[in-house]
Amino acid sequence: MLLFTLLILLLMVSCRLAREGNTSVNGSIGRSSGRLLKLEDVGPVNSVTLDSAILDEKGNFVFHFISKETGLYLLSLPGNYRLMLELRPGDTVRIKSSDGSQLEESSITGSASSADMKQFFGLTSRNRKIYDSLQCSLLTHQDDPDFAKLSKKVDESLKPVWEDQIALETSYINRHLNSLTSLLILNQGLGTSPVLTFHTDSLYFLKLDSSLSKAFPGNKHVVFHHNRILQERALESIKKQSK
Repeated sequence: MLLFTLLILLLMVSCRLAREGNTSVNGSIGRSSGRLLKLEDVGPVNSVTLDSAILDEKGNFVFHFISKETGLYLLSLPGNYRLMLELRPGDTVRIKSSDGSQLEESSITGSASSADMKQFFGLTSRNRKIYDSLQCSLLTHQDDPDFAKLSKKVDESLKPVWEDQIALETSYINRHLNSLTSLLILNQGLGTSPVLTFHTDSLYFLKLDSSLSKAFPGNKHVVFHHNRILQERALESIKKQSK
């Protein structure tokens, strides 16, 4: 009788998990009633939409899904409003935003790594605006007779912005060696150029490969990063042989 009761309880729990999932993202997004909110599983190459919901009159939403490994996820609203998250199996994360047009500034509880990543992207956005503004100013004066002098001044102005972004990225990675968010930070750039490259900053690529392989063995993001390092090393070997 006891065994039968335990089996019934296990069946009830498994059915509930199948219906609701072991991982949850919920919250409220102001001024967005009736808008479509998507939740995507961000892969190393492609993203897959896991679920979507029409926000109710108060902007509330709930997503439940089965998660087998730690992953990177994207909440998005029409108009290119986005919020990146790192979720682990069993996480219950709450998002709160006063306005859908400021989704990237939402408060995040239940995922410290997601909150830290949001802060990083806020600081990076500031650097990008300065960098893009200076580059745009230079392009609009490329036919001026004093373009060479202007270009030099712009380069001098860009240098501290570039150095600040390097400091932001390396500091973040050093503090989050066991977080998948660091893989996103590793690939951030200013303009069309990546800030950190394997050629000049291999230390950070290798640090993450070592720490994440131990923390998340077999994880798709970690495996992709490891294979990328193998490719970079192969390219360096070819270049050395061709000299």
